[in-house]
Amino acid sequence: SKPDADKPLSRLEALVELSIDIRSLAEFRAALDNHHDLLAADAVNRLGARILATGCREPLTDRRILPFELEPGSGWREGLASGGLSSRVRGVMRCMEQVIVDQGLTSPRIYAAEGLTAFALTMRGLYPRFLGSEFTTSPERMQWMYPIPCEDLQALSMPDDSFDLVSTNEVLEHVPDIDKALKEMHRVLKSGGWHFGTVPFLFFEETGQVRAALNAHGSLIHHMEPQYHGDPMNEGGVLVFELPGWDLITRARAAGFRDAFMRFTISTEHGVLSEHIGGVLVFCCQK
Repeated sequence: SKPDADKPLSRLEALVELSIDIRSLAEFRAALDNHHDLLAADAVNRLGARILATGCREPLTDRRILPFELEPGSGWREGLASGGLSSRVRGVMRCMEQVIVDQGLTSPRIYAAEGLTAFALTMRGLYPRFLGSEFTTSPERMQWMYPIPCEDLQALSMPDDSFDLVSTNEVLEHVPDIDKALKEMHRVLKSGGWHFGTVPFLFFEETGQVRAALNAHGSLIHHMEPQYHGDPMNEGGVLVFELPGWDLITRARAAGFRDAFMRFTISTEHGVLSEHIGGVLVFCCQK
């Protein structure tokens, strides 16, 4: 059960803006230890209840989300949603907002590997040079979603050095070869550009869990029981190929990124929170 918001919070719990850039499992464990009081399940639930009671500010749009506009959801990471944008998505938007402000980007070129979601619709309304795509191998679905382009993250059609920002939200786990996708995102980003996104992450494991793969002939091989996640393009969901671990950071550097880390974020101002570990992990890579 989620505790009542009226229970008094400590000063630290009442207004929390925690942002830590983490590059290894050891650093992650240290961060959890250093903030164990704040990240305890009861404290996290009380923060969530407080956000539901007071509302929050949506990054990028600067929209004030009123308490009645927030939906609790079944968990904090995918909950605290307003207009289809969850706590997790606002965590990504906050990272993007900081770069746009810091770099003074007045009309950034942004690519996202999603074109039908609430996030894509929001970004399209904010930034004229936003491009969102979906992926399908079905000619019928491709025709249905036109003019939204079909793009494969492993072989993007865009020229080199095209975008200031690239975003992949809950997408990389569905790509047969994450390393190819990382190289492609690096290729299409401008020098100094950023990738921000989230991925279902094995946050206490050094290496990921490869659940399925494609062989040299393109045939599907299952290494584990098939797992599917919801997808706007497929009623039956989309297959999970890999759940990454902390070696995703070194793989991003191997793909060419000069820096890569997980940004561990809790924000009462922006309504960013997660069950289990308290904060949302945003995968950040800079070219």
